[in-house]
Amino acid sequence: MLKFLPLKKSEAHPYEAPSVRCIMARGGLDSEIARLKHRDVRQRRRAIRVLFDTDIPRALEGFVPLLNDKDTWFRSKALEAHRKWAPKQGVETLRTLATHSWLDARRCAANLLGDFSEDTTEIALLLIEDEDLTCTRKAAAALLKGKDAALYAEQFQTHDDSALRRLAVLSQGANAKHRTAALHDDNNGVCEAALQSMVANGETLSEDSMKEVLKRGIKPIPLLSSAVHNAGEVLVEIAQHADGQTMKSLVKELRLQCDSLEDTAIQLLFEHQLFTVAGRWMQGKKSKEIDAVRWSIIRNDSVDVIERARLLERLIGRCGEPDIAEENRRFLTECGDELLRISAENLSTASTELGL
Repeated sequence: MLKFLPLKKSEAHPYEAPSVRCIMARGGLDSEIARLKHRDVRQRRRAIRVLFDTDIPRALEGFVPLLNDKDTWFRSKALEAHRKWAPKQGVETLRTLATHSWLDARRCAANLLGDFSEDTTEIALLLIEDEDLTCTRKAAAALLKGKDAALYAEQFQTHDDSALRRLAVLSQGANAKHRTAALHDDNNGVCEAALQSMVANGETLSEDSMKEVLKRGIKPIPLLSSAVHNAGEVLVEIAQHADGQTMKSLVKELRLQCDSLEDTAIQLLFEHQLFTVAGRWMQGKKSKEIDAVRWSIIRNDSVDVIERARLLERLIGRCGEPDIAEENRRFLTECGDELLRISAENLSTASTELGL
């Protein structure tokens, strides 16, 4: 009596064994694709498993008819096959999906547009007029990355869908005129995208444009470069209300663009008594003129006492300088605020320990 030994764990199904995959590529592949049309559901399921396991992109052609299968499982596998192999088989493999009556198929095509290194304009144009927003937006994104990006950026500038207007102003096809116009878009998201793009392109906003942006309640951080550069009313308005991240970003921008007390933006801050911002800008700067201004701010009762105390605390690193030690002792004789006295005494102690 014959006995059949069981397969070892290391032995795979004949179609799955690495040594046989080359045979699949030569002839077995076609037979497996043909089994996708088999009447026996089990045979069709097995063919799908084998084709996925062998991972030969040409197998995609056999899955196209399954897009119309009555069984949702087979339709889902058809979409999975397109996601797996379409980018390796070329853009034309998306045409059936893009023109299919099944929404999921069209969405699959739209989502795959960005996975191709070749131009996808032709397929994107099939999807751009789709009633589904996902298809439309993905198609628009593909068109705005293509060779005719400038053409489509202009077309989408007035599109009813604000998402397309936002994509357009952020695209490589947008120009300075387009970005400036988008600042006045009714949708804040489009306006913010225009700001982001202008900053990325190193463009300076006008005072009027920035005033309108501020009126709409949009965060002012993207405006800071232009506000400091223009040194006008917008800089004053931002500085008057700056706190948290806006304050940090403003001071950073001031340090990038302003080197001395003579810079227009710095003079504007002092003119409007915006000493908190000016004081933070002076941190780390060292000169007779700046030191004189710093002590005048420390003595100014109109400035927040915490900010004045911070200015004193930041002088600890310079406690070994005779001029600093002498001015601090003079300040101690006239200071009446407890918090300021604590900061000044700490500075004085540090100077004393160094023999000053």
